Amino acid sequence: AFNRLQTRLNEMMRSRMTLIGGIAHDVRTFATRLRLRVEKIPDAAEQQRAVADIDDMIRLLDDALLSSRVGAGQLSQEMVDFAALVRTEADDRRAHGGRVEFSADDAAHDVIVLGDRLALRRIIANIVDNAVKYGRVARLRLRLEDPAIVLTVDDEGPGIPADRRQAMLEPFNRLETSRNRATGGAGLGLAVVRSLVEAHDGTIGLMEAPGGGTRVRIALPVFRPGA
Repeated sequence: AFNRLQTRLNEMMRSRMTLIGGIAHDVRTFATRLRLRVEKIPDAAEQQRAVADIDDMIRLLDDALLSSRVGAGQLSQEMVDFAALVRTEADDRRAHGGRVEFSADDAAHDVIVLGDRLALRRIIANIVDNAVKYGRVARLRLRLEDPAIVLTVDDEGPGIPADRRQAMLEPFNRLETSRNRATGGAGLGLAVVRSLVEAHDGTIGLMEAPGGGTRVRIALPVFRPGA
């Protein structure tokens, strides 16, 4: 009887998460259309603010979609060259003017992670974007600590007090509590990263970066064929 109840609860949870994902997908479509329309606003400053707000909303919806896929057990699995993925995300942000540095130990190249490519990209993107936005720079380093591949991202921000670090990985927790868009959004970025990392059997931790600022450390299991 207990097993039947557990199965039913799991089915209900998957159904609910699938529903949430469907709603988020439709809202994202409307937000994308709206973004195209606001680009016709004649006042350049007002247009920029509106586009930035909609971009934040689309990003939040993308996070919600990924989270719903985690909850419904719908993440895909493929062999991903993790170093190449990190480098691509770093290069993309540098191309758009972000202060992003990337280095990888020789042993970290060609390491394969088994997981959902989109989810892995979002893990990297959220951490790097947070570092650039709140800490002015993102310094990425990738190294192999067998049986895991470890990514650290350091910034030059004010850092996070030790007693707040664990809370920052929970939903709706932010150091800056204002709703000013210059200081951040809903406080879901790191919580989404945590759920995606844990869905890949990895770990995430926050600590002080050398010289101050915040270090985010992510460890993901290395895929070994036949292991």
